Amino acid sequence: MHLDQYTLGAQFCRQTYKQGGVFIYVSNDIQFSTINLEQHNREKDLEICALKMCILSYSFVIICIYRSPLGNFHYFLNQLESILNKIYKVSTDLTLCGDFNINHLSDTARKLLLESLLAFYNLLSTVKFPTIIFNNSSTLIDNIYINTNRYTFLISPLLIDCQTTTPKF
Repeated sequence: MHLDQYTLGAQFCRQTYKQGGVFIYVSNDIQFSTINLEQHNREKDLEICALKMCILSYSFVIICIYRSPLGNFHYFLNQLESILNKIYKVSTDLTLCGDFNINHLSDTARKLLLESLLAFYNLLSTVKFPTIIFNNSSTLIDNIYINTNRYTFLISPLLIDCQTTTPKF
């Protein structure tokens, strides 16, 4: 896929199962280096890519994740912990985003395990509203984790009417 004024910075593309993977595009005027996480990728269990960007004297890491609802949750959690152990530095900010397929609107064991792990690295969820609304149900399976103690932020939904695909603000 080609996007004007952007470079494909990091990616993981499925080889066995069709139509899947994760990627991060970066504006052409930003320098970055790809973080090799290939050894941790396992289709459906953990699909992950990451890169490090430096803007002025500020450096940060962006990690993009997909976990299938049918994937092995323990593999996902163990590999994520291993990756965070390697990447985490107090001087570098982390942003972790993606489709975790763990409903953050419910207090389940999986949600608590994920949030406990990420809290150890000062990463807290920022999305507090449903990311999927269908008929009479809603879920919050897509999320962004950042160090909320360092930054003031505002995340709000962009509602799209699927009938007309017109954004509603």
